[in-house]
Amino acid sequence: GIEGAVEAMKLGALDYLTKPFDVGELPMVLGRALKARQTKRAEEHKREEKGDDEGLFFGDALSAVRERLDRIIKADERLGTELPPVLIVGETGTGKTTIARWLHNNGPRSGQELIDVNCSALPESLAESELFGHEKGAFTDAKAGRMGLFEAASGGTLFLDELPSLSMGLQAKVLKALEDGKIRRVGGTKEIPIDTRVIAATNLDLKEAIADGQFREDLYHRLDLYRIQIPPLRGRGEDIVKLAEQYVTRLCQRHRLPVKKITPKGRECILGYEWKGNVRELAHELERSIVFEDEEELSFGHLVGGGAMPGSDDPNDWLRTGFSYPESGFSLEEAINRLIQLALHQSNDNVSAAARLLGVSRDYVRYRLEGKSKR
Repeated sequence: GIEGAVEAMKLGALDYLTKPFDVGELPMVLGRALKARQTKRAEEHKREEKGDDEGLFFGDALSAVRERLDRIIKADERLGTELPPVLIVGETGTGKTTIARWLHNNGPRSGQELIDVNCSALPESLAESELFGHEKGAFTDAKAGRMGLFEAASGGTLFLDELPSLSMGLQAKVLKALEDGKIRRVGGTKEIPIDTRVIAATNLDLKEAIADGQFREDLYHRLDLYRIQIPPLRGRGEDIVKLAEQYVTRLCQRHRLPVKKITPKGRECILGYEWKGNVRELAHELERSIVFEDEEELSFGHLVGGGAMPGSDDPNDWLRTGFSYPESGFSLEEAINRLIQLALHQSNDNVSAAARLLGVSRDYVRYRLEGKSKR
């Protein structure tokens, strides 16, 4: 009766049928129960792995990436189900996670779950259970069955960041899930059908990883159909400043401060810096400046010499990011002499050390220096 149904729900039942019931209701009730379990598992993971999707600035430098993403979304809309995996490749901090979220949020599955998994953070002993689930009693602590993230993301998207961190055995299980559209829980015998779009990301050269025995070649070929290559920040020219301005606006709003402007000198410092940590490093540097600097404008003078690419404030400087050769021509001789002077400065005028930095002989450096002094 109703009292029994209410008691069952209190004890953890997801739904109930009252007798006599229509057999046709059963698939709908089971479907609701499965969806509720998927949602619960996904929300549980979200609490553990919080993401921060702050939007994405494409600009000119990422126009090819944007075009490729748009083509993938159109293909997804045509296919509807069994969407091919996407592989995102780029240096650490270039925005692979943001690209993955953008693809999901702008595609046909935007209303479904997006589950983000950092594979390198999964302990090897728990990784298989976390991804594929387990049945009750599958191992010592398995006091109840648990749905895996592949299953929880069915109908939506599973983002596997740093995928090569998984063991070769788990990579084989990921490949099988992609090929068969089915998974099997740890300790289980039943194959469970899934419709999970997988987006994988890595900062490694996967061909080198294959040669080193760190990545399965068959999985690489399965993933490489839709590949997104994200360029490093230092190669994006003027877009770096536009991105910085976007971040400054957002960060000032978050900290409830008036929006600060970046000075012309600050723009040059941003353009000349190497940004080895890419977009992540830029965002952190901007937030530090907003929080700790009292000036109304941001100049980033401390970036010069702190890992910065040597150069000047001149926008026509060939050592500056985004340089283009002038129509009037370029002096290679002057450029060589300047490189030698930079090497000497870095090596405290030690000719031998400067020669090693330049990859030439000490005699060559001396010859160039003598030739310059005679001119």
